[in-house]
Amino acid sequence: MNERTIGPTDTIADFGTEPTLHRYAWVCVITTFCLLVWGGLVHATGSSLACPDWPLCYGQVFPEMQGGVAIEHGHRLLASLVGVLSIGLLVLVRRSRRVKTMAATAVLLVVVQGALGGLTVIFRLPPLVSTAHLALGSAFFCLLIAIALRIQDGNRSQTRQSPSRGIVRLASIGTILVYVQLVVGALVRHTSAGLACNNQVVLCNGAWWPTEPGSGPAMLHMGHRALGLLVALYVTWSAVRAIRSARSAGRIDLARHAVAGPFLVIAQIALGMWTVHSFIDASFVTAHLAGAELLLAQQWTLKLLAQRPPRIRERHSERAHPGLGAPLESCG
Repeated sequence: MNERTIGPTDTIADFGTEPTLHRYAWVCVITTFCLLVWGGLVHATGSSLACPDWPLCYGQVFPEMQGGVAIEHGHRLLASLVGVLSIGLLVLVRRSRRVKTMAATAVLLVVVQGALGGLTVIFRLPPLVSTAHLALGSAFFCLLIAIALRIQDGNRSQTRQSPSRGIVRLASIGTILVYVQLVVGALVRHTSAGLACNNQVVLCNGAWWPTEPGSGPAMLHMGHRALGLLVALYVTWSAVRAIRSARSAGRIDLARHAVAGPFLVIAQIALGMWTVHSFIDASFVTAHLAGAELLLAQQWTLKLLAQRPPRIRERHSERAHPGLGAPLESCG
């Protein structure tokens, strides 16, 4: 069997050469993204306790799917699907030690995530538990992206080109900032601080910063805005740096990916403003959460892509050294 080493314990043969596994992993990623967005819709529509019991809904596996029950129980059913897909992923990657460990961690996170969802219902939406539920779900989302890209790497030939460390550092900081901002946003939402400043999109009850006694929710709300501004400035600045660095290194793939950051930031700012202006309309709240998850995925994926050799480099190398690939493919 032809193999090419890509790590101390993994080979292409470990991952399998069929593209089916690669597609399956991305199906897991997309389904999880839909689950996260649907979870935001559950809270935004006030459907979090439409099913007063857990794990069943009114004692049924399939209750009458109408109104809030359809939204809340639909979220549970989709979460069950994600759990099944995660177990399937673990089974399919069983021959790769490193990816198997990552997939096993994903299954563990699904179990913990389900438990947090249950506690959210049983204890009637405690803010910290609800926030932890979203935080863990977003971490699980990032882990699945890492698994999918790792499998994709295993299904193509690798080079020994050094990673773009500068871009890795920039994107790592960006990922952390966006993740923290996402968690703070969840805390704002679950503490009902979204309207602490009424529907003012710049000031907060006529002031730049709330100072009155009992203005804790308003401070949390404005803190979320301030952190959002910091994230926007950093993502835009780091994108410019990353694009320049990528072009100078011939990493056009990274330059193209980095461009998406500022556009997602602009969309997030607009959605955040419309969310407040609309008095927390469910559609804008859900879209705002979706944008946050996309921005998190963009920064995290940029970091992962910067750590691996680009496909374009391989093509250039093969053109410059015709016939080089054939002997390598037959090695081992």
